[in-house]
Amino acid sequence: MPQRLLPYRTASFVGFVGIFLFAVIALARLPALGPAEAPVHGLAWIGVVAAALIMGRAWWNLAPEIFGTRMPLAAFILLVLFVAWVWIWFAIVLVKCEGSVRTCGPWRLALDVGALAMWATLAWVLWWRTQRWLVAALILLGNIGARLPIYVSGLPPWIRPLGIMVLSGGMILALVALFSSAEKPRAEPGTHTLFAAGWFRLVLVVAALGTLLVLSVPYLLTWLTP
Repeated sequence: MPQRLLPYRTASFVGFVGIFLFAVIALARLPALGPAEAPVHGLAWIGVVAAALIMGRAWWNLAPEIFGTRMPLAAFILLVLFVAWVWIWFAIVLVKCEGSVRTCGPWRLALDVGALAMWATLAWVLWWRTQRWLVAALILLGNIGARLPIYVSGLPPWIRPLGIMVLSGGMILALVALFSSAEKPRAEPGTHTLFAAGWFRLVLVVAALGTLLVLSVPYLLTWLTP
């Protein structure tokens, strides 16, 4: 990586982690601050926005080096918003749900809608990169099937575990499809791509398995509990 881009790499990391840290502060209860609690929450949300802007600016400058070109501005803004929401989602699970999705109470619907948005984004990226619309459909249908019994009573008890299995299978097929697409020759041979990078493959697998674990374990425990 050229020397001139190193500050952007550092800024990318600071912004990436800053979104989560500021979101945790914004969502946490801080009774010790008394009347200052509300202003601190407001400043923390401003910090979330600032961290997202720092990360976005760094990614915009790093994009030509990583991808060979920049994506359209509208798609890039959606990408930054998506990453910010993923961190906020995990902050809600940590702070409001005490680490368990089953104890979220009124935050449960927001988390499930947010999870649907994350899986829908993955399905869109998969379709965009590989045209595998059937695998994208498995991801969406599996996510819906895993959550629908929570809000719709009277459904068969096998709907939720079936949805989890479909979602898990769709995730595995999606990873295989994305990795396979990175091996295809590009218009400019030799251009480094993010999906072809070994470190990114490892991070993607770990993140996917971790996310799948967070989403699946509460449902499996509920299903297995008499």
